[in-house]
Amino acid sequence: MTTSPEGTSGSGKPRVGPGWSVAGWLLGILGAISLFVGLFVMFGNENSSVGIGGELSWQVSEITDAWMYGLLIGGGLALLLALSIVLFVPRHEATETSDISELAWHTGAFLVVNAFVWIQDIAIGGGVDYAYWLTIPWGIGLAIHALMVYRNHRPGGPRHLGEPQPH
Repeated sequence: MTTSPEGTSGSGKPRVGPGWSVAGWLLGILGAISLFVGLFVMFGNENSSVGIGGELSWQVSEITDAWMYGLLIGGGLALLLALSIVLFVPRHEATETSDISELAWHTGAFLVVNAFVWIQDIAIGGGVDYAYWLTIPWGIGLAIHALMVYRNHRPGGPRHLGEPQPH
C-alpha cells in the first residue's frame, strides 16, 4: 500500500497506489473474456469455433462441460473480484477534470477502433466473424470505467466500504 508521508489522504483515509487499479482492470478483462467464452461454448452451435485462429481454435463440440463450467465460474469470480477492487479499494484522490477527460479519451478510442474493426470485419470477412471479440470485453471495461467516474463524482462524493451512509 502506498501512502502519503503522513500515511493518509487529506480526508484521513489510507490511500492505495495504482497497483490495485491495474489488478482490478486485468482481472476484469480476463474475467469478461472467460465468461464470454464460457457462454459462447454453452449456447453456441456445435459446429462453431472458438479461439484466436489456426491451431488455437477449437470446435464447440470438442470442449468438455468441465472446461465450460470452469470458464463460467472462473470468469464470474474474476469479474466479482475486479468489481470489488474497483468499487471498494480507496485510491489516490483525482481531480474531476482528469477523470472525465480520461473517460472521454477512453470512449473516443473505443468508438474509433471498434468502428474500424467492424467495418473491416464486414467488408473483408463477408459478415461478422470476429469484431465482437474486441467490442464486448472492451465495452465491459468502458462501462466499469464510466461507473468508477460516476462513483467518484456523484453528489456527496465517493464513499468507501465501512463508511457511514448520509441520512
